[in-house]
Amino acid sequence: MKRFSHGIAAVVIALAFGACSTVINTTTQNVELKTTPPNAKITVDGKSFGTSPQTVNIERGKNHVVRFDLDGYDLYEMQITRKISAWYWFNGLNLFIPGMVADWMTGSMYYLLPDQIEAELTLKKEEEPKKRR
Repeated sequence: MKRFSHGIAAVVIALAFGACSTVINTTTQNVELKTTPPNAKITVDGKSFGTSPQTVNIERGKNHVVRFDLDGYDLYEMQITRKISAWYWFNGLNLFIPGMVADWMTGSMYYLLPDQIEAELTLKKEEEPKKRR
């Protein structure tokens, strides 16, 4: 009888932690975006997110391209990359394959790096007028 109750406890724990990434990570992540000077226009994957500084909430399941655009400054572009979360592997360790599948399908098996961008924008160089010969 004691083995049976241990078995039930193991099943309950496995189910509780099933799809760990989906429960703990969710399918989106906050990324903090700052620029010096502030008030640069922010776009992520071509979608406008207002001006800096700002925290944006983007999906974990794919890589993203972040752009900062401010008049008089060079365009700043950076990639945010997805990496596999340790929570995803926890499902594998507890042999909860349905949880791994759920995490994979929702994209919550990933975390995004960097989760904070502090961009130092550079002034545009003025082009010298071409001399006529």
